[in-house]
Amino acid sequence: SIKYILGGFIALLGLILLKTVKINQNTRTILMFFVFVLFGVLVVMHQPSPLRSIVDSFTSMLTGSAIPYKKLTMLLFISGLSIIGSKLFCGWVCPIGALQELVNKIPVSFKTKLSFKVTNSIRASLFIVSLIMFLTIGSDLFAYYNILNPFELFEWEFGLVLAFSIGVVLIASIFVYRPYCYLICPVGLLTWLLEYVSIFRMKVDTNKCNDCKICISKSPCPAIKSILNSDMVRPDCFSCGICIEACPKNALEFRFGRKNISNKRLLR
Repeated sequence: SIKYILGGFIALLGLILLKTVKINQNTRTILMFFVFVLFGVLVVMHQPSPLRSIVDSFTSMLTGSAIPYKKLTMLLFISGLSIIGSKLFCGWVCPIGALQELVNKIPVSFKTKLSFKVTNSIRASLFIVSLIMFLTIGSDLFAYYNILNPFELFEWEFGLVLAFSIGVVLIASIFVYRPYCYLICPVGLLTWLLEYVSIFRMKVDTNKCNDCKICISKSPCPAIKSILNSDMVRPDCFSCGICIEACPKNALEFRFGRKNISNKRLLR
């Protein structure tokens, strides 16, 4: 399908920009707008809903039924890109992620980073509760995400509750980077887990890093602090490249490997 080819091409372009340290936020903003229009606005390029693809595939596996071909294809596409590079699908191909990121560019005096322990607990709990309800009373696993599914925006047919939910997500996106991704999205939960086996990911050369923390202050997401400190559990890194661009010492790289380039201990 042409949409998977284009999605793969954009993810590859993102990987190249990150690897060659050619990323800058003007380029990324243009690409995010392109992704939103291409995979969100243009009906001919609509993806199978990433959220439904994950939830319905999981439901099929639990019930022992066959996973629908289109949803299995989307699941494999998301997983494949996420294994090649951390969050390559969420960070470079997802239209809802792109929309939230564009809205977050709106200049306001107040921006904040939510605690990852809180956001991930909410995201995981929502999935676990939905799973328990599915296993105990047979309710539709997707039902609990339906009113919180901004992907329905691209169907251009949604009720008052969904419209309100989307409005809340967009308003929150002004102040918080990708709130839906961190707080609710099961796709984000899956790709966060896949970050731990990603081939390419953000790394720091601690021989170059002087612990100035400019990357932490410039980056809208909380991941970079955990990456600098080599934390075992760390927040989602959406491979936006802001920290790479911000680093005055060129100490950050999107590279192969699981460990930082040096074992020098950084100050917390």
